[in-house]
Amino acid sequence: MSSITCPSCHMAAPAGAIFCDNCGYDLRTVNAASPPLPPTQLVQDSGSAEIICPNCRHSNIVGSAFCENCGSQLTQITPPPVKPVQHPAPAPAAAPLPPVPPAPTPKVVPPTPPSEADTLVGEAPTAHPPAPVLESIPGRFVIQSLNISIPIPSGKQIVVIGREDPVSGVFPDIDLDLHGGHEAGVGRRHAQLVLQGGHVLLEDLDSVNGTVVNKVKLLPHKPQPVQHGDEVRFGKMLLIYMSK
Repeated sequence: MSSITCPSCHMAAPAGAIFCDNCGYDLRTVNAASPPLPPTQLVQDSGSAEIICPNCRHSNIVGSAFCENCGSQLTQITPPPVKPVQHPAPAPAAAPLPPVPPAPTPKVVPPTPPSEADTLVGEAPTAHPPAPVLESIPGRFVIQSLNISIPIPSGKQIVVIGREDPVSGVFPDIDLDLHGGHEAGVGRRHAQLVLQGGHVLLEDLDSVNGTVVNKVKLLPHKPQPVQHGDEVRFGKMLLIYMSK
């Protein structure tokens, strides 16, 4: 069935109608054979949809039956379904790495001292051997003027020096009477050698004519150390102490 459009309110009316049912406009002057309006257009813009009126080109909300501007009937157009946006599935989380074990602590090995076999021939030793512990007084006395060597008795730590006197019961370990000790003023118990703390000491026994070491007179009963090559005087008798 053909229809005409009201030029006032643009409402559709059946062909041959005299007045518009909507606004009362006189439709007798309207040509019933006027060309039909173009189809309604659906416009989509960034997620929203609108219907364009074919008569006045006004945008209307989807689902409107008539144009809100001119009243023309709008063809119902169902907007195409909106496809859901498919986001890519997240990648599976990587498995945690196993813990790294701590590095082992290096063992410090102390250096090994070189053996005798490793010592080079002719190389001087780095350490001197310890001096032997004296168990007795070593050495001898030398009378240089007479070229006489008087040995010190071995195995003793106290050696008495003087002149032998059987009447008084004096028998010293070293008898200087045989070498002119009486004439030189050597007493019967003139002096003594003492081994103390690994050192050889000479002690004057309160003699009448005294004891001198390297031209220094000793005080009675005050032991003083003597060393190899020292000059010793008992009274007027000169001797040299030789420890070797």
